[in-house]
Amino acid sequence: MNKKNEFKMKADDELEDLDDFEDEDDGNSHEIIVSYACEDCDYRWEVTFEDEEDEMLNESQYCPMCGSKNTTQI
Repeated sequence: MNKKNEFKMKADDELEDLDDFEDEDDGNSHEIIVSYACEDCDYRWEVTFEDEEDEMLNESQYCPMCGSKNTTQI
């Protein structure tokens, strides 16, 4: 086997591995993206939740910039 064929086989194997990785999503999970704003420093950020974490939506978020609990969901 020459080096060109060996490289092609290796590249094909890597593509198959990538396809396997992309197929792992079963389609049942939904992401929820929530935006927050800090009322003290006006920093804004987004948090991504999975379906299983729905109860986390109701909990207070601390500002990742200044640590304040004085935040608002927007």
